[in-house]
Amino acid sequence: MTKLSKILIGITIVLVTLVGVSIYTVNTYNNSKPKTDVKNKIDNKNKTNDKTSTTKTDSNNTIKIKPNVIKTKAIDFKLKDINGKEMSLSDLKGKKVFLNFWATWCPPCKEEMPDIQKLYEETKNSDLVIIAVEIGEPLSTVKSFIDNNKYSFKVLLDSDQSVSSKYNIASIPTSYFIDVDGNIISKKIGGMNIDEMRSYIKSIDK
Repeated sequence: MTKLSKILIGITIVLVTLVGVSIYTVNTYNNSKPKTDVKNKIDNKNKTNDKTSTTKTDSNNTIKIKPNVIKTKAIDFKLKDINGKEMSLSDLKGKKVFLNFWATWCPPCKEEMPDIQKLYEETKNSDLVIIAVEIGEPLSTVKSFIDNNKYSFKVLLDSDQSVSSKYNIASIPTSYFIDVDGNIISKKIGGMNIDEMRSYIKSIDK
């Protein structure tokens, strides 16, 4: 065997070894990656192709909502609240509904919660029902969060994420505003302050 042949064989062995090590490293990394959890399933970026109502502010800083052109029926569901009582959306026919999807680990969700409570205090004797659907967390976590913050609006538990899947929730908070006939009038992706909430509520009556 010539000296050149020995060199070529040596280079080939080195290359094969490097390729093998690379494949092993990639496989080991992929196998060690954590499984997708609730937080990863919900992408906190707005979908560019998601149909939502638009928000505009006029010269007087008044927030104006442009409702959906085509009304769509809100999908019915049945969930338990933090006290174990069942509620379905169809139970609320004849009421206006502010339907909010959220989680305790979501910063913008937590940021808007005090204003949701303020809105609840303002409207609790009206025909508006506020429902906050918590996605994927255990009862103990959610109940502790609600009790510690003294929130009194209705909170439902979507433990298996079946309802959020039906509503195609890809980002939270996401809110739907539903009229007395069960039609979705407006949708908002992202957190809101109380002025925005009031404007969305007004859009239900139009």
